[in-house]
Amino acid sequence: MKYKTKIAALLLFFSVSSLFAEGAEKQRAYTRFTFGVETSYVLTFLNYSHFNFISADGDRRDERYTTMNVFNNGQILLHAGVNMSENLNLSLYAGYSGVYRHERMIPLSLRLSWYSGKDPMADRWILFCSAGTGFNDFEVPVRLSAEGRLGGGYRISLNRAAKLDFLVAWQGTYTHPSAYESDAGDYVPPERLRRNDALFGAVTFGIALVF
Repeated sequence: MKYKTKIAALLLFFSVSSLFAEGAEKQRAYTRFTFGVETSYVLTFLNYSHFNFISADGDRRDERYTTMNVFNNGQILLHAGVNMSENLNLSLYAGYSGVYRHERMIPLSLRLSWYSGKDPMADRWILFCSAGTGFNDFEVPVRLSAEGRLGGGYRISLNRAAKLDFLVAWQGTYTHPSAYESDAGDYVPPERLRRNDALFGAVTFGIALVF
């Protein structure tokens, strides 16, 4: 009989707790967890590269380039996160992104976003920053990259859960592209490559649907 009383008390406790939790969720003007999709146009305008390799003739080459050629790319990201308050969100982003000519990556980053105002149901301004790593396409061996982003935008509230964001940001990407040997007319194989570092600067213009 004592066991039945304890079980009944536990069931009553969990039922009351769930009612309080449901009531708190209804009182909030925002959902606790978020997910969505973001697509961006990436305008790369700065490229610094440093290559060091053994040429096909057996000579050591050390090449550095700084260019400001404009190159167009695209990016699509999926994200999932949590609203820590009516003004702060922390989300994990992953997807597929073009970086430069013949250079792509699979980014994985954390983004902290701040929203103006106190009403999550209203249209609001956005400020955000993110940092993370990435994989240079699906190549083996795996080449890890790093990226960071700083930007802002404007959020249109469709309802309590659905939001439409318009975003602009500066993006910096440190990666390891393939080295091209112009004399041989081919890319340098891994066994002759000593260094292949590159830093790309870009401006991104994006639109996101958040739930």
